[in-house]
Amino acid sequence: MRKAMNSGKRVLLAACALVMAFAVAACASVPNVDVEASIKTAEKMSLTELEAAAKAELEANPGETFNADSLTSGVKKALAKFEKKYPWAAGRTSYNSKKGSEYQPKLSAAQKAGSYIADFVMLQDASFLKNAMLDTNFLLSYVPKGEEFGIAPEDQNPLVGVTFSKIFIYDCSKIGLEQLKNVWQMTGADGVSLKGLHNVSFQSPLGEDVNMNFLIMLTSESSCEKLAKAYKSYFGKDCDPSAEGYPNIGFKFIAEFIKNVGYWHASDTKEIKALNNYANDGRIIFAGLNKLKDYEYHKDEYKGTDKYYAKTVAAAGWNFEVEGFNGFIYNMWTLIPRTAHLPYTACLFIRYLLTEEGFNAGWGGIMGYYSGNQKVPTLPGDPANGIPGDPALAQWKANCIVENVEFLDASYRTVMKFINMQMAGK
Repeated sequence: MRKAMNSGKRVLLAACALVMAFAVAACASVPNVDVEASIKTAEKMSLTELEAAAKAELEANPGETFNADSLTSGVKKALAKFEKKYPWAAGRTSYNSKKGSEYQPKLSAAQKAGSYIADFVMLQDASFLKNAMLDTNFLLSYVPKGEEFGIAPEDQNPLVGVTFSKIFIYDCSKIGLEQLKNVWQMTGADGVSLKGLHNVSFQSPLGEDVNMNFLIMLTSESSCEKLAKAYKSYFGKDCDPSAEGYPNIGFKFIAEFIKNVGYWHASDTKEIKALNNYANDGRIIFAGLNKLKDYEYHKDEYKGTDKYYAKTVAAAGWNFEVEGFNGFIYNMWTLIPRTAHLPYTACLFIRYLLTEEGFNAGWGGIMGYYSGNQKVPTLPGDPANGIPGDPALAQWKANCIVENVEFLDASYRTVMKFINMQMAGK
């Protein structure tokens, strides 16, 4: 009996040892990395030192792949060029296309569990970023240093990788470039010398987080100043929003704008592709300036030539100097999860993205993309390039509503509730 018991114990111990061996082996395959410390070290390194650290990191972890998650395919393009630049990374990277609404719960789950999700993420939606990711210290910023980088202090934490502009676009072949001169036209009301417009096409903020953030930002102090000045110019008098029960003029504009929207499109890309069809009705489409790359311009003689894109942009119209604002400036941030396995490779890739070479690899040649590094030149032909002084992006920011992470975090629930009420009948 004792022999049988001893034999059973030996089998149990052997089984436990085998389980422990598998557990140790599994743990050994996952790097035990202090990501925050690695980032701080990387920020002090020269480019040569960072390249060596990233190469050594990959060599020390042959089973690991550098995983880059992003909502923009520009990262995929840049990653391919990154592999060519660094042959030791060839075949060791992976681009994972993500959608914000689907990806956010996964990021939140990884944060709560302290689990691995990727080595690099590029994402938008400031309302999600601040509360769920930055306040928890789950997503970290690596800020490249050097004479070739000009990253504004406000763009460093979180680190802005790419900035976008969403503006009001229309086919100007019959209507003219200055169809839209004052934002209050888009409420449908006639002004002193301008008529209201009823042909605005807007993607629902209930399904498009950038549009939701744009509307929320209209209630900020700086936006209200723009709206008040434009209101007086348009109607010839000052606005008193409190007399109508609005907290500020931004709320008034939101309510009247939503009520007046003539078309609720499902896709900015599809709407811009069909821009030719709207030459007669002068439809005004709120969409990314970069979406003009998808505009199927009808002048066939230019197709296949290097002039095609320039002619395409010229055929579409927008007024760069709309009274009030002519669009929305928002960001995608380049960040490293605290649970990343390859932080030095992530830092090197971010540094690459913020160079002129890296930016052009992912987003070059298309108007409406701007690097977080202000020393990267914008595309020739950008309307802001002809203005002396500040870089093109600074000019766009002066003319647009600019996303603010702190304001969106503080105001999101209150203003979103108001927007939902306005959308209830749509």
